[in-house]
Amino acid sequence: MQKALREVKDHVIVCGIGTTGVHVVEELLWTKRPLVAIDHDEAKLDKLQDLSPDVVPIVAGNAHDDEVLRAAGIDRAIGLVSALTDDADNLYVVQTARTLNPKLRIVSKGVEVGATDKLRRAGADAVVTPSYIGGVRMVSEMVRPQVVEFLDLMLRDKDKNLRIEEVTLPAESSLVGKQLSDSRIRSATNLLIVALRAHDGRFIYNPGPSETLEAGMALIVLGETDQVLKLRAAVAQGFGATGKFPAIKV
Repeated sequence: MQKALREVKDHVIVCGIGTTGVHVVEELLWTKRPLVAIDHDEAKLDKLQDLSPDVVPIVAGNAHDDEVLRAAGIDRAIGLVSALTDDADNLYVVQTARTLNPKLRIVSKGVEVGATDKLRRAGADAVVTPSYIGGVRMVSEMVRPQVVEFLDLMLRDKDKNLRIEEVTLPAESSLVGKQLSDSRIRSATNLLIVALRAHDGRFIYNPGPSETLEAGMALIVLGETDQVLKLRAAVAQGFGATGKFPAIKV
């Protein structure tokens, strides 16, 4: 475990492994993203090991304690999810984490809708309120049940492991300046490009083949997780002369 904690980097720290946090961990594992889980209840942390054949790095302790967050590698992390059951605790975690790593992307649970603004002012990049999300889901089940079933099946399909993901083009990518039709992304990965987001924040939905790829542009894609991982590697490493991806371990 200590070796896993020392080696983990570019990971997401999940604070609070309750009814919300455990699903955060499951999704991170399912999409093959590195993580560290924090909770004061060691029994909850131990159960996480049943979710993955590999060791899930864990830290037992209070998530808003500086030393606990440092033990979880907050200086090397790219994100933190605060999924505690009390807004005051989440507020404290957000403030502490933002102080320890100003570049961290922080997503916090908001138990009460009114806590959203406070959590954002404390340093959260995004706040998710389960009661609000639950209400929207119930309406969707009523008015668009086929769409809901499609998304649910997509998330639960263990054979395909389909997700809607984002892949950002670095400035040095060989794809920068090319039109979508010349990028060979579709033929090489079978990923469906749902939208593009330009560096100015503008979304281009259902982009046509003549759209030009720009540095910093985010590609919103639908497809299998392994293919998304390959595309992330390929946008940095480039395609081979044959149009195929270089050998990448996933």
